[in-house]
Amino acid sequence: MPESDLKRKRARVACEPCRERKRKCDGAEPCTTCRQWGYDCHYKRQTPQKRHAHQQPPSEDSPTLRPPQQIESVDTHGLDRRLWANSGAAFVRRMGLNIDPAKAPKLSLFGWNIGKRQLSSESQVVHPVLSITDITSLQHMRTLAQVYFAKIGPCYGFIDSFRFYERLDARWQSPTGSDLYDSVLGGVAALGCLFSQRNMTITELHLVGSALSILDTHVLTGTPPVDLLLGWTLRVIYMRMTDLPHSTWMASSRLMHLVEAAGFHLESTDSVFPRSIDAGFDRNIQRRLFGVALHLNLWTSYDLGLSRVTFQKNDLPLLPSTIEGDYTHEVLGLLPLSASLDPGKPKEDEMKLEDTLSQILERVHKEPPSTMAQCNLVLCILRRIHTQNLEISPRLAEKALSLLKKGLTCSRTMVSDCSPWQHMANVPFHIICVLLVMDTRHSLAMLPEAMHTLKLVTSTYDTNTMREAWSAALLLVMLHQQRRKDDIAIFNHVMNMEEQENPAGPPLQEFPSAEEYSWLGALVADLPSLQRDDLDQFLNSDMIDSTSFLGGSG
Repeated sequence: MPESDLKRKRARVACEPCRERKRKCDGAEPCTTCRQWGYDCHYKRQTPQKRHAHQQPPSEDSPTLRPPQQIESVDTHGLDRRLWANSGAAFVRRMGLNIDPAKAPKLSLFGWNIGKRQLSSESQVVHPVLSITDITSLQHMRTLAQVYFAKIGPCYGFIDSFRFYERLDARWQSPTGSDLYDSVLGGVAALGCLFSQRNMTITELHLVGSALSILDTHVLTGTPPVDLLLGWTLRVIYMRMTDLPHSTWMASSRLMHLVEAAGFHLESTDSVFPRSIDAGFDRNIQRRLFGVALHLNLWTSYDLGLSRVTFQKNDLPLLPSTIEGDYTHEVLGLLPLSASLDPGKPKEDEMKLEDTLSQILERVHKEPPSTMAQCNLVLCILRRIHTQNLEISPRLAEKALSLLKKGLTCSRTMVSDCSPWQHMANVPFHIICVLLVMDTRHSLAMLPEAMHTLKLVTSTYDTNTMREAWSAALLLVMLHQQRRKDDIAIFNHVMNMEEQENPAGPPLQEFPSAEEYSWLGALVADLPSLQRDDLDQFLNSDMIDSTSFLGGSG
């Protein structure tokens, strides 16, 4: 047995960085975790304890118990890899560490959304919580609701617009008092502001504050009412587009617990546990709300590398029926494939990533928000493929790049349409990351368009969040550029050595013809990862200026 294996099995003490961060440690020097994350691996030396005289060393025949740490770490590194690949923040961090640990980006979800909306610094004062009828007029509420149902409702279609307008009119007929449904009215109107004004307004600030106050002060004495679920779902949607990741994860987890407590995840009536759903409640609305809540919690947990809320049964909703002009079913149709990426799944249940990627790419998503959700799922799978050092066929890679290119177009469309969906910034940033790690001519050719798209989002929504995302993207490109320069310098050094040893230089030789390289055809057939344009460029290398091709001064 190799010495390293003996050392790994006998390791009982974790290194100090792993102990401080509560990570699994394999006891190596340096350990695997520290090597991958760029930590300074070191161990706290302990004085060996003397063995008492009455203690006998274990015999070879007696069974030995492995330390609990070793038992639990059977698939530790596999789980860690899946967590890192699902989490865009960890993936970006590792990208930088693999190139230059000293300059790697910090661990952060760059471009997770456009960033927190705030008023100008002169207006940063504490505002009182107002009643919904005191914030704005009925006509303005109707205008904001129209924006919501035109831009957000078709993708997250869990609110009956006819019923909404009925209750909106009734609320203004009785302006005094307050009602739980005010959180729904305020949530819809706040999202209407977000999708119609590029900057925060005092109206939006009051709408958000009023809805949040109602939700936080509501005392739950039984099963959660439907209005509470509607209000919290709108709240989480707004947070996913504007707030910090951890706050959004906490809110989405609370929403999922409310969904379970209300029985919204159940298709059949349970006689033991009562539900807040009336017998005549629209099942499609129920499935849509459950699906949207699950979609938000699942992907927020993936992004942060944290656990998601799961149920004992009916973990996935049934697909709602299709409605003309509505594409909620497209987004919710991705849920089974998204759930299959759960990093906590047993190893034997791991999916075949290439087959799953092929299934997703075969799907047709027409509207920008739905297409961006599809792109986000594809990016996650591509990260998993890269992390596991797997390869995909050139045909599949070409289809993936085609979808990502479509995603960049959708992002620019969202900017021009004032539709700041969460993936408007998130997808372009992670497209840049995936293009860099794919590192092919086709992928790098898309890099200028991806950078231009992210720059457009940053210049339109000039927040600290977007500025950090743009800076991180520039840093990643710079690190890869520096890596290439270092590689070229090595080649130049080798060629200079040859020139110094043979100043006169060897006589120029004719390049062999393409016919003389016919044996390469069989090589390409055996190695499908070699692309045809790479072979053609190699065969016609005499057309390339040798100085520039090798990275010379020209």
